[in-house]
Amino acid sequence: MAKITRKRLARGTKLSPDHVTAPLEDAATELEGINIDRSQMQAPMAPFCVNLSLPYLGHEAYPAGTITVPFVLPPLQENFSKQDIGGGLYNPLYSPDTPQTKLKSVSFSFDQRAEPAAIVSHLWTESGTPDTTGLYGYSTEQGKLSFEDAERLDITLSIHDKDQYIFGNTYPHQLHSPIWSTTIPASALMGASLRANPFIQTDIDITVNPYKTLVFKLECPGLDDSGNNRFLCLPAVEVSMKFVCELMPRDTGENTVQNIPDRTGAGGSKWGAKTGPTVTIGTPASGTAIEADEADGVGYNITAIDDEFREKLDGGYDRYADAPPTEVVKHDAAYDVIAVPLFQNSAHGGVGANPTYLATMPYVGTRASPTAGAGLFDRRVVPIHHSYTVHHMILAWNWTPWRPLAGKHPIDNGVINDADQAAFVVAPSQDIGLKVGVGIGTGDGADHFGYDQLGTIALTDPNNYAAGVTNPDGGWGVGSTLIDRITSTSAPPTVHIMGPLGAAVGARKWNWELHSIPINPTSGGRPGYYDQGYPAFVGPGWTNTKARSSLDGTAAPTKGAEQWIEVRANLYPTDPSESLDAVTGQFTATLGDLPTILVGYGGCYVYLICKKSLTR
Repeated sequence: MAKITRKRLARGTKLSPDHVTAPLEDAATELEGINIDRSQMQAPMAPFCVNLSLPYLGHEAYPAGTITVPFVLPPLQENFSKQDIGGGLYNPLYSPDTPQTKLKSVSFSFDQRAEPAAIVSHLWTESGTPDTTGLYGYSTEQGKLSFEDAERLDITLSIHDKDQYIFGNTYPHQLHSPIWSTTIPASALMGASLRANPFIQTDIDITVNPYKTLVFKLECPGLDDSGNNRFLCLPAVEVSMKFVCELMPRDTGENTVQNIPDRTGAGGSKWGAKTGPTVTIGTPASGTAIEADEADGVGYNITAIDDEFREKLDGGYDRYADAPPTEVVKHDAAYDVIAVPLFQNSAHGGVGANPTYLATMPYVGTRASPTAGAGLFDRRVVPIHHSYTVHHMILAWNWTPWRPLAGKHPIDNGVINDADQAAFVVAPSQDIGLKVGVGIGTGDGADHFGYDQLGTIALTDPNNYAAGVTNPDGGWGVGSTLIDRITSTSAPPTVHIMGPLGAAVGARKWNWELHSIPINPTSGGRPGYYDQGYPAFVGPGWTNTKARSSLDGTAAPTKGAEQWIEVRANLYPTDPSESLDAVTGQFTATLGDLPTILVGYGGCYVYLICKKSLTR
């Protein structure tokens, strides 16, 4: 134990009780005080990963073969601090107590069919072979292997950071230089028996700033071949960024953690608090001979310490949110991120307002519904097997443009021009709304069924058209939920704004927006990008751990038996008489007649920033 000092004795020194007993008493004090901290551990930092799943990357994106995904790693509530500087902006306040976070490794893979080849895109229409164009413009060659085109698969991976809007960053919200980057040459993917797929780079060891936005960027320009129309794709892209963060104490308190168990192995009314063991060290009286096996003897006292180690140094929870009767580990929790994708794997890479594109989505409400709220839906269910405390919830909304059929492919018997096929204008209407909620549920294979909501966000009017702004820096969430805007490519989408003479003009917007989904109750005044409630405990329980503190002021319907986290999203027309494709644009025709982006290329994400506990 590094915090315990012992005296080094020269040979022949006469022993006294202070030489033997004092270090053992110090060890007992550390154990009884539940004070075994990260500085005394072989591994003072714990890993967590930000995992991104990209079902498909083709040349349709702008720029071709490029996709970006932002995320944040903010301090947990007990370390989050900011200074109000007015105008809805803040300065981040750094504390030496904030646990340090480092990037350790990045892994990347895509489905190469275990062959040294490239995968043919559904838009492959090789020059001179018109018969390769199938129904709806999709190629009859799609999904096949192209060994000769594998030499075009030079892939660049990078991670960038940027200052956040809420901390004063201004339009055009561009990235900084990469904090990490690497290139996987095509030759590394073409080996007959050995290929760098999956690829991993370890031992990166870069400290990240918790108050900045991080952006993962994937570039493979070789997917595009405009001259010969030999278009390629990267199917089933998987990215895992491994970080480590210093260990920290777990969350405790009936009034400071929502839905936390009352009872643990130490008894009731604990609310996550720990009970230390009793370790008795007998101190010999002055002038007493040093003995081995008496109550104050050396052997007896050393055994008292050894017994604690033989029984293991306990901390954390088991899988049913129950803690040991006694614990000695002070820092038994760590940072964690759950990345939940939304609106992914659409037929065209993103979601446009054209009825042809909406018809491909699996969850679409009845259009022309008599009630507001009908529209485009998505939901994700995340099974949970251990305990988490949710501290922040972040929505990453995507506006990245794309071109569904690249403007070159016949559809049935006609030809649709590039402007109608592409999606490069952020929905030019104030009559668009978005709702995203995060809930917890129980009921799988059980007699009881229940849901409760951790938090929700509701946004309308993506570009603040009603205010008649003359620059693209308006939009939903300003001053209430907006964290950041990210221009992550050289070709962000266009937004229609009011020009100086009252005419519609096009201006560049940004690729992504980050919004805070406040934990209920939103009036809680707890630290975060905006006011929110206390952290919420989520985890399966049993008889001893079913009694919980309140969640948003009431007892959670899950009754301490949470089995999953569910994220739901609804993009809808705020006009109850319209559908998404029929909503009128601010300056011209309906959205269905315009190259309108509803969801950008590659879909969106919700990030749950959690504290996870050591689990036995």
